[in-house]
Amino acid sequence: MVRTNAPCKAFARAAALIPMIIPGILNTIAWSLLLSPQQGPLNDLLRSIGLPAFNVYSLVGMIFVQSMHVVPVAYLMGTAAFSSMDSSMEEAAMASGASPVRTFFTITLRMTRPAIVSAALLMFVQTISTFEVPQLIGVPGHKDVFVSRIYAALQAFPADYGTVGVIGVFVLVIAIIGLTLSRRAGRGAGVQTITGKGFRAQPQDLGRWRWAGFAAFVLFFLIAVALPLAMLIWSAFLPGYEPPSIDALHHLTLQNFSDILHKPVLVASVKHSVITAVSAGVIVTALSALVAYITIKTKIVGRGILDALATIPIAVPSIVMGVGILYWYLAAPLPVHLYGTLTILVVAFVTITLPYGMRYVVPGMAAIKDELEEAATSSGATWLQAFRRVFIPLLMPSLLAAFLYSMIVAFREISAAIFLYSSGTEVVSVQIYDLYTNGSYPTVAALGVTMVVFLVVLVGIVQLLTRSFGIKARRA
Repeated sequence: MVRTNAPCKAFARAAALIPMIIPGILNTIAWSLLLSPQQGPLNDLLRSIGLPAFNVYSLVGMIFVQSMHVVPVAYLMGTAAFSSMDSSMEEAAMASGASPVRTFFTITLRMTRPAIVSAALLMFVQTISTFEVPQLIGVPGHKDVFVSRIYAALQAFPADYGTVGVIGVFVLVIAIIGLTLSRRAGRGAGVQTITGKGFRAQPQDLGRWRWAGFAAFVLFFLIAVALPLAMLIWSAFLPGYEPPSIDALHHLTLQNFSDILHKPVLVASVKHSVITAVSAGVIVTALSALVAYITIKTKIVGRGILDALATIPIAVPSIVMGVGILYWYLAAPLPVHLYGTLTILVVAFVTITLPYGMRYVVPGMAAIKDELEEAATSSGATWLQAFRRVFIPLLMPSLLAAFLYSMIVAFREISAAIFLYSSGTEVVSVQIYDLYTNGSYPTVAALGVTMVVFLVVLVGIVQLLTRSFGIKARRA
């Protein structure tokens, strides 16, 4: 998308980022239905053309479904690397007689190797702590991993906290090693191409093959977006799960959506998700702005420690974070009792998403010159007035992006929530898991479609606000 002249790049960008909006548990459920060994429509299609069925309840199936989850983050890191790379070396290689293929492997990949390795290691850290795929696909296929072992130990009676602690520490150590390697790769000795001279990432002309690039976009969209969403929508309008067929069209109904509105538990879970997600988004945005200001714009002693404390949670898998917070608030002699309340979920969501909020706000804060704050203070403004009148308007696009990402992650988070919720504090992701394990596929699909529509509308609203505030910021 970045380095070639393949058409429909806006479509490719949407295809790569939409999976970020679809909660991982819904994507996992959709693929478990699509590739069900008995009734999966894709397996029926494979059998009809004489190919063997694909068993999603296998290690290969787990890898495939999890790959669909982590594509957006890898895509964002990859586009950043390819966009900032000068094309003069590639042009020099081809001018010296190297073929485009040889240029790609000897020049392009070498220059982007640190970003590619860093992205791969970050995907490793995220995958080792994910809950949905191991629990919904691995457990039925008897493919246990760390996360499913932790969950099984907590569900035992009495709960086996010793096993949970041992496995949790082991996962944490592995994740820290992976994150450390990722950071070193990001600072790796790649080829430096950005100099004081101007440069631009010149796209390569693919000629007739440019439409092959477009075909790759379409193929990825069908696999990562269209098929899972179509499966969820199809199941949401049926009274009971049926494979797609002409006869099943006569059974379409809106009853599942009506059931959501008439089941107090589901309505309450939606309410809890909105409350916790919005609260986490607001808190993360405010903390990110404050920490970014202190670490970048001040010379306070110990500001590096503050920055490290805000960044460290990225190395802690969500599953370990949930268990750790659970242990802390059960064992610590605190004056307030947080377990069994929505507050403990907000604490977990804020802790998990704060490092990502910082990544949105820090670059924006660094781009604001100190002279603007100095002009405000010399005009008699207090620090609070300068921060509110200068920094907040200029940071508004970054703040809205941090709020949006934090809210989406909190809304879809289940790895930590599954250990911290109690009766009366269920969130949507937990309810979806409970309904799925009870075999209520149509209700799960209806709730999932409603959840996706809500997140899409939210993203659209925030993007409109970002453009609006961005214009005002530039005028300011």
